[in-house]
Amino acid sequence: MNVLNDFWNDDDQELANIDVLENCVNCENISAAQRLECDSIIRTKGTPQICFRPEYLTVSDLVKQQWCEQQLVYSLDPGIYLIRAPPGMVVDIEETPEQKLVKKKGSDIHFQRELEIQVPIQVNIETKEDDWGVKFLNLQFAVQSFYNGNRLAREIPVFGVPFDKDVFVYGIIDELQYNLNEYTVIITELKTRRNSFPPKQGQIRKDKYQVSLYAQLFNDLVEGRFSKELMAAKLQLNINAQFSKSVMKHITQSRINSANKIHTLGALIDAVLTQVQAMPPVHFAKVEYIHQETKQVISVVDFCLDFQSLAEQYSRHIEWWLAKRGTAGVEVEDCWKCSYCLFSEFCEWRKVMAERATKEAYRTKCVTDASLR
Repeated sequence: MNVLNDFWNDDDQELANIDVLENCVNCENISAAQRLECDSIIRTKGTPQICFRPEYLTVSDLVKQQWCEQQLVYSLDPGIYLIRAPPGMVVDIEETPEQKLVKKKGSDIHFQRELEIQVPIQVNIETKEDDWGVKFLNLQFAVQSFYNGNRLAREIPVFGVPFDKDVFVYGIIDELQYNLNEYTVIITELKTRRNSFPPKQGQIRKDKYQVSLYAQLFNDLVEGRFSKELMAAKLQLNINAQFSKSVMKHITQSRINSANKIHTLGALIDAVLTQVQAMPPVHFAKVEYIHQETKQVISVVDFCLDFQSLAEQYSRHIEWWLAKRGTAGVEVEDCWKCSYCLFSEFCEWRKVMAERATKEAYRTKCVTDASLR
């Protein structure tokens, strides 16, 4: 021990400090998300899925998660964010009138596009089974329109358990384009923008993820990977219960084979899936960005669907919902998102990242000082 001390100088001590600090920084990279206070609060109530989405997730939930997981937490339970503010401080987390107007304009444009090819019909819903029955009828309507010679369908509901992760997911496809001659289907998502500038790569990644999830759900239906029994268990549905008269009226008016014999959700699912499974799966997709005011196209992103990459990203997201890992916000290169966030002022993830940056800056200083000795 004494011999080793004879060869131990100040430079060695400085380098030892660097090694220890580097290990701390690496630990921060790995486990910071598992030490957030928001995770501790959620865990007292159960998993995020149990707390916020006990029956099913929506594609919108997963897209928000892809954008920023910490923001998703605060939007699901603003109280988790508000307790971080100093006592007595009034914190405003409401969207500005301008932000609300932008969203309304986007919704209006989507609705106008839907009206171009179809007119929504009001259906009286009496039970959960009625509600899901109408969703399957809307899916059937879209597929039937293709068989009738139409090339376009909009607002198509899709649902299922992607990649066998035991979590039910529901979403609505913006648009499907069917080419009868080539027997292909392309999925399209319309995004409206307040300004006329092309979207950033972070926004494009989010939108491609959204479209890819829709495609996976659609393909699962087409390729026979949908289980009505699993759906019934997840959503606590009685697939053998009789539909209400209002829903039965629309079933009999549909072009489903033996429609007069369909009285339950289970029977309707079987009939609709028979039609859906005659469709080709989706392999190509595109995201179209238009200017809200002029309606002019800003840019179009065409891409081949990468389901392996999607499975990896989706699996990581589901790990959070099942409490297999902690919350993780945006990385440094995406910190520009914080300037658009209602929760940025007291965001816990930003605090963690700031502390990490301070440690890394100190580490860099230590390395520089050691090299000058």
